[in-house]
Amino acid sequence: MYKIKYTDQVDRLSELRRPKCRDMAQRLGVITADRIFLKNFPQRHPVTAFNPALLIREETIHVYARLILGYYKYVSAVARIDLAFEDFEEKYVMLGQYPAELVVWPSTKYDIWGVEDPRVQFLRNTLVMTYTGRTYFYFSSVNIERTVPVVAVTDDPYAEWTKIAYLTLPTELRKKTITNKDVVLLGEDDVVFVLHRPHLEGRPPCLWIGQIPKEVFIKPKGGDEVEEVCIDNNVCVMVPADFEERIGWGTPPIKIGRDEWLAIIHSKGLDEIYRLMAITISYDGESLRITGVTPYYIMEPKEVYERIGDRPLVVFACGAQMMKDKLLVSYGAADSFVAFAEFDLDELVSEIKYLKA
Repeated sequence: MYKIKYTDQVDRLSELRRPKCRDMAQRLGVITADRIFLKNFPQRHPVTAFNPALLIREETIHVYARLILGYYKYVSAVARIDLAFEDFEEKYVMLGQYPAELVVWPSTKYDIWGVEDPRVQFLRNTLVMTYTGRTYFYFSSVNIERTVPVVAVTDDPYAEWTKIAYLTLPTELRKKTITNKDVVLLGEDDVVFVLHRPHLEGRPPCLWIGQIPKEVFIKPKGGDEVEEVCIDNNVCVMVPADFEERIGWGTPPIKIGRDEWLAIIHSKGLDEIYRLMAITISYDGESLRITGVTPYYIMEPKEVYERIGDRPLVVFACGAQMMKDKLLVSYGAADSFVAFAEFDLDELVSEIKYLKA
């Protein structure tokens, strides 16, 4: 029997938090589906677009959005949309017409019913995308691994992405895993940490940290095989507070110190509203641990496009990068819009309540 491990900070993190919000996000606008033009698909526009990842390279902002191309099965793919800093500075993002190219779509039994909620980051000089794959079990009566995390890599944002692995849990945990979502990675020394959110039978979705071999990312490119990779050394590092139904990882961590990162995570409250908060993560040479949290939410639905949509009252962050002197965050608004906001990083960090060592 596999026993779930919890860090010593779990209870203290819950004690620090309150069901309040100090909304610190400056909204920058949204991209709507009717202003996205697909270049490599016969359908001119997606039905909807949301939950975008983010990558800034020099003067280009690559946005990797989840697209719905038909509502019958709500199957998703991921498309790249290229923006410039001026799109935000001149408020063009609310008006502009954007060509998009599908870059990852269902092609294996691990994502046959959808490629969802991408996160994009550089890891060991490789551009890595992690996403939620709806597996061939998704619409079946089987209640195990309906979704799994899938890893894809590329050497160039404009090049083809190669799916290299899907991530599983040790056997005893795997038998109880309904879904696993919201995966981001963090590489330090010779370790690759997996920040993931498994939903086990009888337990609420929580924040976990595990490890995978670094060799996963030096697999020869060009093959079609998707390798099964087990996430080991798992530990639960944060659980929902009394006023929450679930929590999940959000953006890839942003480095703010030598061995410290900041991440935006999300919560679904008992009131069914999705909100955002911030945490800090530290590496002590052996393991990652959460060292601090904002005692209240830092963003909640307030704009009309965050309140009304396919899933009302949702802000769901998937990307974060520094844009000049601000933290640019890409998020899904009400499961219907590709949305952007910015935070003052210093102000955000100043609101973190740190755990005592």
